[in-house]
Amino acid sequence: MKILVLGGIAESKRITQQLIERGHEVIYSIAGLVRQPDLPCELRTGGFSSQDETGAEGLGSYCKKHKVELLLDTTHPYAVGISANAVLAAENAGIDCWRYTRPGWDAASYENWHDFGDWDDLILQIRDFQHPFFTIGASVLEQLDRRPDHQQWIVRSARKLPDIDGIITINAIGPFYYEDELSLMRQNNVDVLISKNSGCPHLAGKLDAARSLGIPVFVQQRPLLARPNKCFDEVEGLLAEIPEFNTSEN
Repeated sequence: MKILVLGGIAESKRITQQLIERGHEVIYSIAGLVRQPDLPCELRTGGFSSQDETGAEGLGSYCKKHKVELLLDTTHPYAVGISANAVLAAENAGIDCWRYTRPGWDAASYENWHDFGDWDDLILQIRDFQHPFFTIGASVLEQLDRRPDHQQWIVRSARKLPDIDGIITINAIGPFYYEDELSLMRQNNVDVLISKNSGCPHLAGKLDAARSLGIPVFVQQRPLLARPNKCFDEVEGLLAEIPEFNTSEN
C-alpha cells in the first residue's frame, strides 16, 4: 500500500519506520525541516500548495498524481490548518484520512496547572507577572503589542528569532531535561510558564521544573480539529488497522 505520512512529532517517524518494515511504500512529509529524519523512504519537505491552489487542493492533487492510497495525519495536536487540509484533500482524492493524536499531559498531576483558551484570556491571567516564559513557539512574536511595559518575555522557539527589546529569545530544539529547565528558569527569574499541551514526555521537564519552583503554568487548551475517517491515540492501535487494507495488487 502507498501511504503518505504527514509528520512532525516523534511518533510520526516511529509509525513510518514500522510501515516500511511491513512492506508498505511510504512518503514522509514534513512542513519544515528542523532535523533530517533518518528514514529509508521518500522525504518531502514544504507544503503542497501552488500559486493557484490552497493547501488542501495541492495536497489532494499530490495524492492523486502519486496514487496515494491512505493519508496519515500525524502532525502536532495544534496543527489546525494542516489537519483541516488533510481531511479535505483525502475527500478530494477519494481516499481515507486517518489521524494519530498524541495524548495530552495529565493536568491532575500538576497542582499549578491553569488552562487558557486564547490570547485575550492568557494576557488577562498573566498580567501581574514579571518574567513570563513562553514555550509555545515563534507565534508569540505576533502578540508583541500586548506585552505590558513591566514584563520581560522569555521566548523559546525551534526557529531562529530576531533580537527584540524587552524579549529574551532562546533558539533551541528539544528534548529539554528537568535540570536544564530548572537552571534556565532560575537564571531568567521566570515567574510563570506558558505551554501548549503537547503531551510529549521529552518536553514535560519544564512542567516538573515549574512545579519544583512553585511557578504557575498556563496551558493552552487543545483546539478542535477537522474530523478524519478514523482517529487514534495509540500508535499500536493505528498500525493494527493497516493490514485490513487489500494489498494483494501491490
